[in-house]
Amino acid sequence: MRVLAATLLLACACPANAQTSPAALPQTPASEKSDADAAAKTREREQQVRAALDQSAEFVSAGKLDEAIKLLEETDAKVPEDALVASSLGAVFELKGEIDAALTWIRESIKRDANALAGSEWLHARLLVSKIALAKEPKWFQKNNVLGLDFGTAEVPVAPEILPIEAGRIKGANQLIDQIGYQLAERTKFVKPPDPVVGDLYASAGDLAIASAVSPLDDRKSKIRPEKFYERALEYGAPHADLVRKRLARYQADFAALPPLPKEEVAEIPVISKRFEVPPEKSYAIWIYVGAAIGFLVALLAVATVLDRRRRKRAEENPPPPLPDV
Repeated sequence: MRVLAATLLLACACPANAQTSPAALPQTPASEKSDADAAAKTREREQQVRAALDQSAEFVSAGKLDEAIKLLEETDAKVPEDALVASSLGAVFELKGEIDAALTWIRESIKRDANALAGSEWLHARLLVSKIALAKEPKWFQKNNVLGLDFGTAEVPVAPEILPIEAGRIKGANQLIDQIGYQLAERTKFVKPPDPVVGDLYASAGDLAIASAVSPLDDRKSKIRPEKFYERALEYGAPHADLVRKRLARYQADFAALPPLPKEEVAEIPVISKRFEVPPEKSYAIWIYVGAAIGFLVALLAVATVLDRRRRKRAEENPPPPLPDV
């Protein structure tokens, strides 16, 4: 009994030396372990995809499209169901001129994740469909456009009837313009003018901004600049270029006719185009004073000249009597 009591006392005094059964050790819950494993796999997947996308972009920049396609296809086999890989494959096939294959991959990307790339890949698909249609029918743009929206044929574009109007504006217009801007920004890195498909989309973006009442004509603080879309549309050889020029001229005239904003409101507006920047107020007081002084001196000189001529004339008409001989 004394030995047993001493052993228990020693164990209590030195718990580190006491033996503990494996069942008493704290265990990591199985759910937490599985979550950690899943997170690690996700990070590894993202790293593989990012490395492949960066390498494929370098191949594309160097003109090695086949190498880029091979790398992306291998990545898709290792990391299946990734929307960005599918989207990149579609873009490279498009650059190679294989539009049907490009469209297949873009649709696969949308199927995997419709929200990827700012949710704009549906627009990429429409661009490809337009290219295919244009190759089959060169006059396709006479009755169609990339967006599939009708803004009319007048100088001022009108809102398409199929789009919902909310509070006097086309619902979702800002989001749609953002998606158009995203696609155009990515596309124009590799696609150079002329390209009527790109030009048509630029023109539609300008029409949408005006027809949706989200341009500076209706919202003076808007950062959307329709004139920039129209100018790029003409640069890329947009179909219906004459109508684009008319709408650009009309927009510029309507904007120039707007009343000036108060100083405090002008200061809050970020200036995107200096063409429409409100000119600073200038003081002409000094020039007025200088001009008045010069005018006074000129007038005084003119009066003095006239008086001198009159004096000379009178002197000639009435010469003084000759001096007497001494």
